[in-house]
This record gives sequence, structure tokens and C-alpha cells, in this order.
Amino acid sequence: MKTEILLLSCLIALPMVLARGKAGQNSQSEDGQALSRRYAESTIASDISKIVDSMVQKNFVNFLLTQREKRSEPTMKREEPWTQLFNELLKQEFTQWVNSKGNNAKTE
Repeated sequence: MKTEILLLSCLIALPMVLARGKAGQNSQSEDGQALSRRYAESTIASDISKIVDSMVQKNFVNFLLTQREKRSEPTMKREEPWTQLFNELLKQEFTQWVNSKGNNAKTE
């Protein structure tokens, strides 16, 4: 958030710096004017470049963290309702079969 505010203030300050450079042109020679204007523009460009680089770095770190979180999530899928029903029916049939075998062994 701070970087966005700083970037916005730099973009707002650019026209003011350029206007100041044009106002001061009357008192300076043409070489000095061009030099001061280039210096101001390069300073602003450098500041903006640093801000954008830091934003890209933060985004990359956030990307890596989210990828890490995705890998650490459990890989088991939630069962579908029909598979749960199928499993319950299998359990019931198995318990009935075991009980029937137990009853047959008792009678013999």
C-alpha cells in the first residue's frame, strides 16, 4: 500500500517538476536547462523503477507462498455422495455375510 501511494505521489509530482524546470529556464543557460531537466526526469524514473521492482518482488514472494500453501493442502478428495452410499451398502452386506457365517458355525 505504501509503495502504491509513493508511486502515485511520484506520478503527480512529475508535472510539477517539469513545470519548475520550464519556469527556471529563463534564468539558466540552455545547457544547464537541459541538464537539470534530464536530471529531474531520470531521478523520477529511477524512483518509479525502484518502486515497481519492489512491487514485483513482493508479488513474487506472495506467489511462492501461495504455491507452498497449495502443496501443503491435503490431497484427499472429498468422496462423492454416491460413493459413500456404495461404501455403506458394502459394509452392510459384509456384516450380514459375516453374521450369517457365524450363525452357520454355531448351528453345526
